[in-house]
Amino acid sequence: MKKNLLWALLLFFNHLSAENNMNCPNLSGRVITEEDPGYNESRLVSNFYTSKNKFPKVIVYCQNSDDVQNAVRWARCKKVPVRIRSGGHCHEAFSTGSDVIVIDVSEMKSLHVDKEKNVAHLQPGLTGQELYNKLYAMGLTQVGGTCPEVGVSGLILTGGMGPLLRRQGLACDNLLAFEIVNANGDLIKVTKDNEYKDLFWAACGAGGGNFGVVTSLTIKVYPAKAVTWFNIGWDWNQPMDQILAAWQKFFLNNDKRWFSHIDLWAKPFPKDKFHKQPFKVLGVFWGTPEEARRELAPILNVGQPNEQTIEQVTWDRAIRLFEESTKVYITGMPEYKSTGTFAMQPLPEKAINIIQDALQKTSSPLFNVLMFSLGGAAAEIPPHETAYFYRDAKSFICYSIQWLQENQSVAQTLEVDTLREKLLPYTQGDYIGNPDRHLKDYMKEYFGGNSQRLREIKRKYDPNNVFNFEQSIPL
Repeated sequence: MKKNLLWALLLFFNHLSAENNMNCPNLSGRVITEEDPGYNESRLVSNFYTSKNKFPKVIVYCQNSDDVQNAVRWARCKKVPVRIRSGGHCHEAFSTGSDVIVIDVSEMKSLHVDKEKNVAHLQPGLTGQELYNKLYAMGLTQVGGTCPEVGVSGLILTGGMGPLLRRQGLACDNLLAFEIVNANGDLIKVTKDNEYKDLFWAACGAGGGNFGVVTSLTIKVYPAKAVTWFNIGWDWNQPMDQILAAWQKFFLNNDKRWFSHIDLWAKPFPKDKFHKQPFKVLGVFWGTPEEARRELAPILNVGQPNEQTIEQVTWDRAIRLFEESTKVYITGMPEYKSTGTFAMQPLPEKAINIIQDALQKTSSPLFNVLMFSLGGAAAEIPPHETAYFYRDAKSFICYSIQWLQENQSVAQTLEVDTLREKLLPYTQGDYIGNPDRHLKDYMKEYFGGNSQRLREIKRKYDPNNVFNFEQSIPL
């Protein structure tokens, strides 16, 4: 009798399961599974180190919002975890995983520009460089970043730091509206003032993969004007501590005419191989080269620069020069660790000495510290007005290290983590666009005083935690 009852229950639940599977939508778009050609390449992201051991169940290259809706509904129906990917530049590979569905929007690249309103309507698959190129052909530009291969949606939804931040704010500050497929597979339009205004607030700094799949964005665009490009380089026989101190004094003063990086490489950096100096101060100035050279005297007079370039360039050229000046990858599948933090005040002498000591004593040639000048228009918005919290920071510091042999990963990751730890007395938080899986309290680190409100919005829009990954916003 018991056996018959158990058998009947088994048949009943099998019937329900089969019925549910029959009601599941079919995946649409360009669908890749483990058996398909190109799977191994498609499963990886920019950092081979963090993605090489992740094997998705299926990867869907969506072509439109219908494909996205089908993918979300299929995932819920099949109870398959979801990951969302656009540019594939999450250093920690949170946009992929094993036994998941990767909903990839990188092939959704349409663009429509309303030049009269200075507004662009775009799909999330465009990379930063693709959008720069398309807009520049119309005499326009975006508030984008300096890494050309990053997807624009990922940049905007995490905040977005770039050369226009002092003049026009962060990338998220120039977002006007977006469409998103939510946890139910419904497509909704979100603006700052409509019924989803709380979701708009959250998306401006915490929207990457937490609340749904963004399928289109509306952003402000601006005239692409020529600027003065500067790139000043020193070798390790020059006073790095004085160079960094002078950079902070000059560039961390909120002057909207200037945006700059200081790029510091380890002492063993192979400068001849890459044709780059290990210390560089670079950026753009809205003024003439003559004005720039005159005002940059406090920088130019530190030590003896080996290289000095101060010239007027097109905006398009300036964006390309940022990439050419800072990017160093040895292989097509680099293995690296990247993390970061915000300096709420200029670093004191003791902190500068910690950086100099780490870069001088390391045996790793590709150990790097890259600092971004912040402030200006980005700092004019209060920290609680968007999910992006660190409005008052003077600079963002990115620590990174790349290695060429697998057995170096532990030691070299430790070098970066150690430097970050040593500088914690002088820094605060981290940028979600440059995530770090080693953070102990990632919600506090990324979102500061906005953490609790983000959790409430998460519970409202994704109560079943469909959009869940290693450092997603918890319920």
